[in-house]
Amino acid sequence: MNVNYELKHRSRIDKVDLPSRIGNSKKIMLVVPPGSMEDSYGRLSSAGGNLPMLGLAYIAASLRDQGHQVKIVDFEIQKVAFSLVEPEIRKFDPDLLGMTAYITNMQRCFKMAEITKRINRDTLVILGGPQVSIFPEAGMESNDIDFCVLSEGEIVIRNLLNALSSGKPLEDVKGIVFRDNNGAIVNTGRESLIRDLDRFPPPALDLYDMENYFPPVHVRGKKVGHIMTSRGCPFQCTFCETKLTFGKTFRYHSNERVLWEIENLVSKGFDSIQFYDDIFTVNKKRVLKLCRSIAKKRLKFQWMCWTRTNCVDDEVLQAMKKAGCYAINYGAESGNDELLKLIKKSLTVKENLRGIQLAKKHGILTNSSFMLGLPTETRQQSFKTIRFALNSGLDYAVFPILEPYPGTALWNDVKKYGYFDDSGKYKNNLMSNVSSVWIPNGRSREELERIAYMAMKKFYLRPKQINQSIKNFIYLPPKRAFRYIKAGITFFVLSYSKSSKGGTRY
Repeated sequence: MNVNYELKHRSRIDKVDLPSRIGNSKKIMLVVPPGSMEDSYGRLSSAGGNLPMLGLAYIAASLRDQGHQVKIVDFEIQKVAFSLVEPEIRKFDPDLLGMTAYITNMQRCFKMAEITKRINRDTLVILGGPQVSIFPEAGMESNDIDFCVLSEGEIVIRNLLNALSSGKPLEDVKGIVFRDNNGAIVNTGRESLIRDLDRFPPPALDLYDMENYFPPVHVRGKKVGHIMTSRGCPFQCTFCETKLTFGKTFRYHSNERVLWEIENLVSKGFDSIQFYDDIFTVNKKRVLKLCRSIAKKRLKFQWMCWTRTNCVDDEVLQAMKKAGCYAINYGAESGNDELLKLIKKSLTVKENLRGIQLAKKHGILTNSSFMLGLPTETRQQSFKTIRFALNSGLDYAVFPILEPYPGTALWNDVKKYGYFDDSGKYKNNLMSNVSSVWIPNGRSREELERIAYMAMKKFYLRPKQINQSIKNFIYLPPKRAFRYIKAGITFFVLSYSKSSKGGTRY
C-alpha cells in the first residue's frame, strides 16, 4: 500500500510546485527543543498528552522526498536537558537544523540555536511554524537564526535549499526572512498556498520513535496515532491564530489519501486515531464520503475529532458513529450569547447545546473548552458559563483562563477591556515563557484562578461524572487509567493550594 501510493502520487508532486533537488544532498536535523509537559499544559500537565509534531513530520517528508538525509530528534519526549543535546548534534553533524516555533517555545528554540552555532557556525538554523509566520521578524531576534520560513514550509524549504545550492538570489525565494550582507532583515513575502494537499508527501512519522509518545488520559485505545485530513478554518473567531498562518482558507486531502494514511497506521497496530483538523466536519459532503468509506472497508480502529456544534447534524453524526467515532471535541467557549458574539464565534448557546445533545443521541462522547475571563465578562457570566457546562450533558470539559494570543484580532482589542500584569506575580497558564498575564477590567487574577479551579471541581467531582470516568476506564490501557487517577489527585489535591472561599455559588 505504501509503495503504490508513493509511486502514484510522486509524479504529481514532481510536476508541480515541489521542485527536485539542485546540488548535493544535505544532512538535515529537525529538532524539538528540550522542554516539559508543564511548559505546555501548566497544572493540567499530568492529564495531557505528547504526540509527535506533525508539522516537523511533513517538513521531513518533503525534504526526504527531495533526496536529503533527514533525522528528527525530539529532545522533549526523551527528557533530555539542554546540557546534554550537544553530543547528539555533533554525532549527526547536520548541514541544517530546523525547528517549529510556537509562542510557548521561542526562547527554547533560541537556546537550541545558540548551542548549534557554538558547535559549528556553518550549520544553518531555520525556524518555521505559527509564531514566525505571524511575526516574521520575531525569529530573527536571535543572531543564531539564519532563516525563518513562513506559513506552509514544504515548498519554501525546498526552494530555499535549491537557492543556496545554485546561488540564486535569496530575495527571489518567496516565504523566507533572512539578513542581507548589511545585516538588514529581508522579508520576501509569503509563498502561495497549495490548494491540492495531496501534492505533499505523507508525514514522515517513521522518523519518530512512536513508542515514546502518549495521548491525553481520556483518549481511548492501546496505540494512538494522529493525522490531519485538512488545513485551515473558514470561521473568524477573534482568539484563534489559524487564519494568521493559513489565511481564510479550508483545504483538504482526497478521500483516497486519507484512507491510505489511516490504513497505514492501522497496519502498524494503531487502534485509535485523533483527527487533528481544526474543523473536521466543515464540509459535510467530504466527511460523509470519508466515513462511509471507512465503514465499507471495515477498518478496525476508533477515533475522535475536533469540530463546531453547528457543523454536525443527525446524518453526519450517524455516519461518524458507524465509522468508529467515539468522541468529539467542541469549542463552546462561553454560556453567554453576548460574549460569543463579541469573540465572533458565529454560534449561540442554543446551537452549542443542540450540538452536544445531538452527539449524545448518537452515542458519541463530547468534550468542550470554555474560556473564563473573556473581555467584558462579569463574575455572574462566568458562573453562567459553568452552569451551562454542568447542565449540557458534556462528558468532559476544561475551563482555561483567557490568555490572548499576540497577533489575533482579540489581542488587538484587549487593551480596551483590561491590562497586562508583568510583575511576575502570576503565571501565564497557556504560554509558560510569557511573563505577563492579561487581566480583564473589573476582575482579579486571584478571582479567575479560584473560579477556574472550582469549575473543574464542580464538573469532575460530581457523582455522575465520577461514574462516567469509571465507565471509561474499561476502554483505557492500565497505564493510562492510572495516569487518569493520578491527574485527578495532582490537580485537585496537590497542585492547587488556594482555598475555595469567596462565596463561589453556581
